[in-house]
Amino acid sequence: MRIKKFYAQDMREGMYRIKEELGPEAVILQSRKVRGGRGLLGYFLPSRLEITVAVDTVKNTRRPEASPRQDFEIKIQEMLGELRGNVRELMSRPVAPPEPPEIRPELLRWQEHLQRQDVYPQLIEELIQEMEESLPVETPLSDEISGLILQKKLRKRLMTAPEKGAPIQIFVGPTGVGKTTTLAKLAARYALYQGERVGIITIDHYRIGAIEQMRTYSDITGLPLEVVMTPRELLGAIERFKGCQRILIDTAGRSTLNRAHIQELAGYLKKLPPSEIFLVVSATTKWQDLQLISENFRPMEFNRLIFTKLDETNSFGILINGCFMTKVPAIYLTYGQSVPDDICLADKEKMSSLILGEEV
Repeated sequence: MRIKKFYAQDMREGMYRIKEELGPEAVILQSRKVRGGRGLLGYFLPSRLEITVAVDTVKNTRRPEASPRQDFEIKIQEMLGELRGNVRELMSRPVAPPEPPEIRPELLRWQEHLQRQDVYPQLIEELIQEMEESLPVETPLSDEISGLILQKKLRKRLMTAPEKGAPIQIFVGPTGVGKTTTLAKLAARYALYQGERVGIITIDHYRIGAIEQMRTYSDITGLPLEVVMTPRELLGAIERFKGCQRILIDTAGRSTLNRAHIQELAGYLKKLPPSEIFLVVSATTKWQDLQLISENFRPMEFNRLIFTKLDETNSFGILINGCFMTKVPAIYLTYGQSVPDDICLADKEKMSSLILGEEV
């Protein structure tokens, strides 16, 4: 009597192998489900069917013993069965997301700082990666040194440009960002400090008190003011100011989400000669809102940035977010309501220092 155990995925496979090796005279003594493999790994593999078989070696003259070739083929089949089970098990396991790479301690501090400054996440990732690649591998750096390296990276991405002598300057942007006050500051600066002849035009006839506010600035500075209602009137006012060295045009603030109003305002500007068009943005603007502003105000074809209300926030990520998202240089920064003061030229040194939280 010969007793042997067979392992198979199911009874059909087991019967085929038993008959192939021992012949039809073999008798099944027992069958049961067992673990899929040996050791700890077996607990995680599919179970198999264990079949215990007996055969009378005297009567079974068909195949008293398997040949070495048959034994080899049987072992190969068993190995393939286990391999298939392992593959199925691995494929059924949920794939864990890759762990984020570890950040050096001196860079982790700056990553968290940029997040608090509301810097655009993609930009933070690029800056930290560039710093990682540029720093010595084994030498830890002080906060001062790593801060200087980050400041250099920030300056490369900040965009500024010199003050232009464009004869026409137009101020556009969302409501409440300080366009009218900024225009008054620049008008007084050109007229009082640079001795230029300046004319002011406003097409902000939607906001209550906007015209009166502009008339007050005009009276204080002694500069002429034109109020226009249509694109044709705008062209006429510009013609009447042809003797001025500088014409400043104030526009009505528009909701970022109201594209129809923005398109209407863009219609005023289509027939104007080449101009400096300033997109005025408050420093309190979050990066998510800045994305909408930069996209929806594109019909205005703005080519300069002014950041206002720097005195109303401790978060200055907007300074680099604006340059990064719009690809347009910043020209002026404002930091208060005083006219004609509280305005300065945008400077990379000052802007990067504000982002890093340094006193300027």
